[in-house]
Amino acid sequence: MDFLSFLLCILFTWTLVQALVSIARGSKTSAKNLPPGPKPLPIIGNLLKLGNQPHKSLAELAKTHGPIMTLKLGQVTTVVISSSTMAKEILQKQDLAFSNRSIPDAIRDHNKYQFSVIWLPAVSTQWRNLRKILNSHIFSSQRLDAKQHLRCQKVEEL
Repeated sequence: MDFLSFLLCILFTWTLVQALVSIARGSKTSAKNLPPGPKPLPIIGNLLKLGNQPHKSLAELAKTHGPIMTLKLGQVTTVVISSSTMAKEILQKQDLAFSNRSIPDAIRDHNKYQFSVIWLPAVSTQWRNLRKILNSHIFSSQRLDAKQHLRCQKVEEL
């Protein structure tokens, strides 16, 4: 019985420390001038608010918190854009400010990022060349028109 009490004490202490760390991080993120959003729970953040159909849950949250909102998905702070006009503003007019790609430590430790297109800096010549190839061959109007029926089918499935 002594061992069981010891394990429960350690579990309680660990949970308490994680909750305090999460609360401390939450106070730091409010100082970052982030958009409004639902109040996150310790450790899991807003994961429970997404539910089984995240696209519908995000639409409901956008009605409450506006077209730009902050969600905590676990320990990761995420900014969600729900308005087409705001998405256009961010992706077309402010693209350089939002195009920074951070490389996770797990990827950096094994040097796998050197061989991946995902981690290329947005202003490098290699990235620009790959983007030109994608725009001319994969995202051309002919290719997009050929796959329109598939996109419509996927939208109907939602």
